[in-house]
Amino acid sequence: MTEVRSQRMGRLPAASRLQAITEMVDAGSSISIAGLAEQYSVSMETIRRDIAALEKEGLVYRVHGGAMPAGRSASINIRVNNLILEKASIGALAARLVEKDEWIFLTHGSTTLSVARALNDGPPISVMTNMPAIAEALHGGAKHRVVLTGGEYNHADGALGGQQVLEAISECVFDTVIMGTYGINPVHGLVEAEKYYQHLKRLLCQRSSRRIFVADHSKFGASGPYVSVPLSDIGIIVTDDAPPKDFVTVFNESGVKVIYPSTVGTKQHDL
Repeated sequence: MTEVRSQRMGRLPAASRLQAITEMVDAGSSISIAGLAEQYSVSMETIRRDIAALEKEGLVYRVHGGAMPAGRSASINIRVNNLILEKASIGALAARLVEKDEWIFLTHGSTTLSVARALNDGPPISVMTNMPAIAEALHGGAKHRVVLTGGEYNHADGALGGQQVLEAISECVFDTVIMGTYGINPVHGLVEAEKYYQHLKRLLCQRSSRRIFVADHSKFGASGPYVSVPLSDIGIIVTDDAPPKDFVTVFNESGVKVIYPSTVGTKQHDL
């Protein structure tokens, strides 16, 4: 059976092979160059080129001898180790926007986790979150007041989800919400991969006085099927580098304030 399956896969065209490799990586399957070469009846050099092409498109992350999920589709355990310096920079900038005694919501995510770590150098605040790791990073009770939403735990995202999260948010009015995003579209605004997160982030916008979105440079132009926040409602984006030129005009027209390291200290983005 294994031999027949391998022969069938060997006849896959390159595009189909690339798609199959991506799906296996996203599903968490163990991927090795030697194993894929045998499975698809191609050379190891062909598989290396496949993985290099997928990495260039941001679909996988190359590791020694194989590949892992990359970027937005990866589990939280992988994402926290991607773009570490960039996310730390974003976290430090976003934390500087927070004032003493504010009531804040922090959504789950690898970038918001960096914000939480940076907040420990700032004034005492009260935080609600749907991510247990954020509560741990804030050393809840030692300096900050930290509240978890409750809900069903999703190990891949490291987050609590479900109706309990939405109910917890609905009972509050926050001074500031700090949110990650799946992608940023230059026409439609912020996008999400799942309708639940579209609803969650729309609700957070309704229940807050100020919105801060944190996103590394890879999120600009990244696609998603659900619009969560239109351009006119974004408010502030904190990122690690200047956004692409096609975003600058629409951000200016929509009143979106973009903060990244080289803007700090200028009149336009005075922190």
